[in-house]
Amino acid sequence: MRPTMSTPSTPTTSAATLPDRLCTWCKVPMKKRLVGGAQFVHYTCPKCVFQHTTRLGPKIQTPAH
Repeated sequence: MRPTMSTPSTPTTSAATLPDRLCTWCKVPMKKRLVGGAQFVHYTCPKCVFQHTTRLGPKIQTPAH
């Protein structure tokens, strides 16, 4: 019998459960999608194509140089 390897758990977030966002300029609801391995939400305005990205999880600490 071979040992099984566990896969890292990924959050079960879908576009339907993501927070809505209005465009900064047009004030219309922006389209949203998960990117970066579901670590970020990418918003795009369908009217003026303004874009914004928000991190879902905690910020990754980088070592000091």
